[in-house]
Amino acid sequence: MIMWKRLQNQYISFTLIFFVLFFWPVICSAEFTIDDEKKLGKEFYDKLAKHHLLSENKRLNEYITEIGNLILKGNKQVPFDFRFSVVDSSAINAFATPGGYIYINKGLINAAENEGELAGVIAHEIGHANARHIASIIKKSQKIGIATLAAILAGAFLSGGGEATAAIASFSMAGAASLNLKYSREHEEEADRLGMEYLVGAGYYPSAMVDFLKIVKRYEFISKSMPSYLLTHPGTDERIFYLESLTLTQYHQKGSRSIIGNLNRIKTLFILDEDNLNIRHKQLEEALAKDNENVDLLYALALIEDKQGKINEAVNHYQKALTLSPRDEDILKSLGLMYLKMGKADLAHSYLLPASIINPDNDDIILALGKTYETMGKYNNALECFLKLGNKNPDDVDIYYYIAMAYGKLNILGDSHYNFGLYFKKQNKKDTALFHFKKALDYFPHGSAKADAVDQAIKSLKK
Repeated sequence: MIMWKRLQNQYISFTLIFFVLFFWPVICSAEFTIDDEKKLGKEFYDKLAKHHLLSENKRLNEYITEIGNLILKGNKQVPFDFRFSVVDSSAINAFATPGGYIYINKGLINAAENEGELAGVIAHEIGHANARHIASIIKKSQKIGIATLAAILAGAFLSGGGEATAAIASFSMAGAASLNLKYSREHEEEADRLGMEYLVGAGYYPSAMVDFLKIVKRYEFISKSMPSYLLTHPGTDERIFYLESLTLTQYHQKGSRSIIGNLNRIKTLFILDEDNLNIRHKQLEEALAKDNENVDLLYALALIEDKQGKINEAVNHYQKALTLSPRDEDILKSLGLMYLKMGKADLAHSYLLPASIINPDNDDIILALGKTYETMGKYNNALECFLKLGNKNPDDVDIYYYIAMAYGKLNILGDSHYNFGLYFKKQNKKDTALFHFKKALDYFPHGSAKADAVDQAIKSLKK
């Protein structure tokens, strides 16, 4: 688990070496085919997901996927079914893995100043995938030797410095430096060239890639202390020079900075994950001083104040944002949740109900509305909300608890016990699940559909 946590903050070159080591039996054949890439990429994705390194925020992933699909739309030579994911990491990074898997860190999304810049990064990574650079690197890596690759991997993942780490890294240098440096530069140039073509073809402004690299330079994304052969991307100055030459000689279109829209709102989805909310609060206040009717800035500021317990300030900024955007489901939801947390269910309901009408498919809003109805003692309404979510998301463990509680409040004890049984079964608490399933049978007529469902659940636990 520790290694995987470190992985999310490393460059993709480290990831490639990991592929070679971890999946060595898979890739040591003479040719590394597209099918091999797909298999390898899927296994790597599954491991990231298993270790909870990928964001599960549906809206965030849909946003990144929408940009990715827009870039792919005009691309006729796509060897893979692409998948776009967000890594739960504040590091400014993005990478492509075998089989068309594109990963964007939250930190990179947060660093982008407009959608075009983010699209440029995604286009660049698609360029890597379409040109099958990873397959090429893996084939070349086989010629380096497993011992050298192991040394490079150790140097990449061992933290804290020290003579041992330095010795491991220097040991790998002689065998790998020229290969990695030479081909990484060629690959990066091709990915930039292809990425620019995809970016402009999708309708974004050509200098977006350069603009983001200047941000990267400002953040010191590429560490000067790191050997260049281990970096995924060549020096920032080199890439800026090359991309600017492309914009001057080939791409003169004006293009758009935003096509999908709402990047600033997307950033609010993870603003509360930041380490220092006070710094972010100050930045937002400074930005609002220049643009005091910016709804996204007001909303982000209110979220932070809500988190910090500055209720009066939060309400003030929520309300101002809502005045500017009365049908904004995010603001309505956040106000409702704040009042629900304060125990003011009637006020919470006044915001959550209209939010649910605006977007009846927003699971967070429906869950919050259900909890609000429960607090208000309107258990039938609460049950309706919870059942809707249960039917939509049958793998959600917690929803069975809410359903069971609502049935219990309504004195419908058979269904309450049955759903408690499902809840504990999904938590692998066999004895507790069996207790509730058996209690449920006391309330259902023998041979009824509900009794049969309980019997099946009991049998599944006894296997």
